Amino acid sequence: MSLGDYWHTLSVEGSVVTLLITMVRIFVESSATILIGILGAAAIRVSGGYNAIQKWLGPAGSLERTFRLLAACLCVPVCALGVIPIAKEFSDSGMPRRDLAVIWLVAPLLNPLSLLYAISVLPIWQCGVFLLVACVYAVVVAEVAGRFSDQPENTNTTAISEVKHGTTRLWNAAVAAGQIVTGWSVVYSLLGMAISGIFVSLIPSGAFEKIFSFQNATGPIETMALTGPQMVTPITFTMAVSAIHSTHLAFACAIILQLLGVAWCGGTVLAMRSVWGIQRTLALLLITLVLATAVSYGTYSMFPPAAGDEEETHGLDTLARPYHATFGHFSLALSHQLNHTDAIMQAGTTLLGILALWGMAVRSRGLHFRKDPLPSTKEETTKSRWNVELTPGQVGMSLIGVAAFGIIMLMYSIFPGVEESFEQMKKVSADAVIAVKTNKTHVAQQKLAEWDTVAARMPVGWVLRMGIPDTKQASEIRALREMLEKTRRQFAQSELTNAEVRERGNELIDQFQSCRLACLGDES
Repeated sequence: MSLGDYWHTLSVEGSVVTLLITMVRIFVESSATILIGILGAAAIRVSGGYNAIQKWLGPAGSLERTFRLLAACLCVPVCALGVIPIAKEFSDSGMPRRDLAVIWLVAPLLNPLSLLYAISVLPIWQCGVFLLVACVYAVVVAEVAGRFSDQPENTNTTAISEVKHGTTRLWNAAVAAGQIVTGWSVVYSLLGMAISGIFVSLIPSGAFEKIFSFQNATGPIETMALTGPQMVTPITFTMAVSAIHSTHLAFACAIILQLLGVAWCGGTVLAMRSVWGIQRTLALLLITLVLATAVSYGTYSMFPPAAGDEEETHGLDTLARPYHATFGHFSLALSHQLNHTDAIMQAGTTLLGILALWGMAVRSRGLHFRKDPLPSTKEETTKSRWNVELTPGQVGMSLIGVAAFGIIMLMYSIFPGVEESFEQMKKVSADAVIAVKTNKTHVAQQKLAEWDTVAARMPVGWVLRMGIPDTKQASEIRALREMLEKTRRQFAQSELTNAEVRERGNELIDQFQSCRLACLGDES
């Protein structure tokens, strides 16, 4: 695209619409991980910060310490925005810069939710490459940050006296969460969303199909420039890598997307600068650019694209300007950008909104931390065998166990098994095919969306039940979803004739049966 054509595609309306849509999309996609980051930061503040985990980490400055931090990062689902409040609490409580850099930049790469999504839709070798890159990146970041001056960190966290009473701990954690959700960390998160929206509005629709082309030798460099300031959420990264794999684009650009999009964003730079200063921030950013360039160009010969022609894919649309960036098509563009949201994102958005309201109440009413209640002077003893006093730790572990069991049951109910998924799709597909063949636009779009939702949840349910779809099964599921998305888009734009809709209905049935046969076998 020439410079004149590029300026012709830009408009104030398109930029404003893209900014709003991108901020909403990033907020919804990352709401659950931001919520976990805020709650984790509140727990850190109440439990004593860095001192509480200092013994567990092992010898300072050692490689063992770095890998222990990696193991901890694998257990905490946070994104580049969700990790900011956690990093701030550890920084204020005196964590060394070496360890803090690993948490800040590597935790988003090891997001367990991202890994769960990735395993369900990507080949296992790609997941292994991303894990290996994250581990190498952690070692490099630790070595660079370890050479920073060992000046004491600023300890600005509100002083909290140690408490042992369980109810008091819960109250203090709630107050801390309310303070954090209305504090500076959220400001940098909003700035990160706004910066992402501005940069996305400058990238033409469909630009990344050309940038990620295997024939484009400057693809990694262009990817650095265009996705570095962006906030790439875990689900966006997974969809982009899946699109790169299925449309035979350069896997090298996926490495850049991981290190410069998932680990960094505009909010990361601003927040890190406020903690460490501009020189240390630029040092970490520079070593990231060097490592990303070396690894990405090294993968060109190791991971050539699969055989086939390059295709246009809508899996990369969230990285660039929407196709319908006008106020008249605002709802359509927003629905296209959010059609992949699931129950986790929806619940995270709702709970984060509730937590924000609680934070406003904490600030407006001036709620403060409490101390342990004074012990009662009168001791009452009974001989009942049920008169057992539980420590706060035991109560907390019980609550964690109950919450974990509830989350597991919720995940199993949201993401059914393979057989249950195909039973659900069988019921929905019948209505969808009838609506397609009779050219009922609204009903067809609704049923196709329901069908695609069940198909999208099936790989995750497969992984939750300790199974992994093989290459053929994953490709059949991907082909079915691509046909559903293509049909729904064509119905929305009225691109199909009466003869074509009848033929498309037959193609949907054939693809569904092919996918069913690949996943369930001949006995199905």
